[in-house]
Amino acid sequence: MKKILRYKAAIAICTIAMAITSCSNEDAVSSSVTYYAVLDMAGDRITVLNEGDTFTDPGVTATIDGQPVDVTVDGTVDTSTPGVYDIYYSSINEDGFPAEVRRIVIVLESDPSSVNLEGTFYRNGNPNTVTRLADRVYQANNAGGLALSDDKNLLNVTFYNIDDEQLYIPYQENVSVSGIDVESISGQIVNQNSFNWVLSASSYYGT
Repeated sequence: MKKILRYKAAIAICTIAMAITSCSNEDAVSSSVTYYAVLDMAGDRITVLNEGDTFTDPGVTATIDGQPVDVTVDGTVDTSTPGVYDIYYSSINEDGFPAEVRRIVIVLESDPSSVNLEGTFYRNGNPNTVTRLADRVYQANNAGGLALSDDKNLLNVTFYNIDDEQLYIPYQENVSVSGIDVESISGQIVNQNSFNWVLSASSYYGT
């Protein structure tokens, strides 16, 4: 019994010694503060034009810690060709950290659409009601085609018929009661009664 107690005492002493050693002062760690660029976009984040219109970029201004800095612009718009165009604006601070914002420019075919997508469409038996807001502009109340019982995750979006072939849902935030953001990756009109799209939504939907 005495030997065991001695061993325990020795272990306790070693533990105390290690604790004292581990609490010794270490070299100071240097730290610094980095300021990210703050980008302020003029005009609308989503711009919708008709084929042949003139696009004038309203631009973006950037500051770092309150001081103006240069902005790099990447992307162009060809209003003679219907489609979706992205313009990216970015600035990098002195520590190499980037900040970026994006403008979406939608160019619609100027001829009146020959396709009316208004009506109710079905995915796996689940209805998606499409309402025509204007020529080539629509609202869909269940873009993901979920069962209506899952009402908090139904995607209520505005979308565009670009040229009677392409469909596009521009990036929109909080389009469901649960707060899902969405944008279409691709979209096609099959015929008057059928269309399809691939959506980038959230982990709830997947792609």
